Amino acid sequence: MTRVIGIVLTSLLLCACGGGGGGSSGNGGGLSATSKSSSSATTSSVTGSVDSTCGTGGTIFEECLNKDWGVMQVWQQNYVTGEAQTYRTETNPGNVQWKLVDSPSAGHSKVLQVSYQNQPNVVAHFNIASDTPKDRKEYANGKLKFDLNVQDFGTIYNRNTGEALFEIIVECGWPCTSHSYWVPVNFLNQWQTVELDIADMVHDGLDLSRVDSPILIRPASPNGQQSGVVFQLDNIKWVKGSGSISLPKEIYVEHFNTQDSANQWSFISYEGGATNANKHVNHGLNITALWQTSFDHWALETTLAKAINIRNKTASIQIKMSPELVGAGHISFSLAATDGSGIVLDTGAADTIDMDANEWYELEIDLGDNFPGGFNPANVRKLSVHFYANGKPVNYVGIITIDTIRITE
Repeated sequence: MTRVIGIVLTSLLLCACGGGGGGSSGNGGGLSATSKSSSSATTSSVTGSVDSTCGTGGTIFEECLNKDWGVMQVWQQNYVTGEAQTYRTETNPGNVQWKLVDSPSAGHSKVLQVSYQNQPNVVAHFNIASDTPKDRKEYANGKLKFDLNVQDFGTIYNRNTGEALFEIIVECGWPCTSHSYWVPVNFLNQWQTVELDIADMVHDGLDLSRVDSPILIRPASPNGQQSGVVFQLDNIKWVKGSGSISLPKEIYVEHFNTQDSANQWSFISYEGGATNANKHVNHGLNITALWQTSFDHWALETTLAKAINIRNKTASIQIKMSPELVGAGHISFSLAATDGSGIVLDTGAADTIDMDANEWYELEIDLGDNFPGGFNPANVRKLSVHFYANGKPVNYVGIITIDTIRITE
């Protein structure tokens, strides 16, 4: 995820007007963080024998599974029919099976081998899952570590980049998740150790008080194909860090970890004819609006349960755009606040023209203490995110994903 402080966003003090609407990032664990969809279709569960268990503390798998962290399972979905299943037996009717095998490599003994078959129109992931969410806050400044060895790329090898990608996620009761972290693999039959910072995941919305899947892994699926992939996992651990993390005080935060939270944000059209945006939660709030004119201006707005004070605070938002909304098809967006008198303060627009598609960005703005136009920073009652067409062609569709809107001091 790319973090930009004060990106092409002029100061939040740019514009204040009465009534109506206004019109980051270190890479997680050193890996580029973007996001691909985890489907939330209705799931049927097929449960079999319980895996053997062992291990203590943060060790999840080391020759066998630590039962305190959950059980092994596969989730898959047919992306044509929408039908989904969960399997908890090593051998199952699905597209993915797993087993323990002996590894000849130094430092590895019994390892976990995951194999993808060739079922059409199916995407799947392997994960450790607990039916009872666990409090893992003691690992807040630690790391998720594991060893990965790919034995067969199957259909996921990208000849243009010379690598295959594996997506890593931690979940806290779907749709509460971390963002996705991408592990590039260039060679077969070569172990590599992956380390991801838990603090980065928390920053992006992971709720450590209710972790129910400490690791989820799936091969990237170009054109929806994951056939023939075989990989091994070993030494899966959550490792505690030393010292403590100093975090800014949150005045307001929205992680979009539930559909209820998404429903608190209403679609408002200010200019043009953009139709009511479809919203669903999937690694953030995914928004799809039909742009009807080249000057469409619309927003998502929420009314706060109680007023907040934004004087001398810092505001930030995480945002990601589909390919249709960057480059030549760029749009712009801004943050806005409304005080108790209906006066709106707007950041001024940031343009997506130089953003990379499907890449997370975090924009951070220092709010300062000079507020024009009679705006009262101590009595903010509404927050909103505005979007502008920028001359975009009519009848245009693209996906906007926003996540983790924060105001801190």
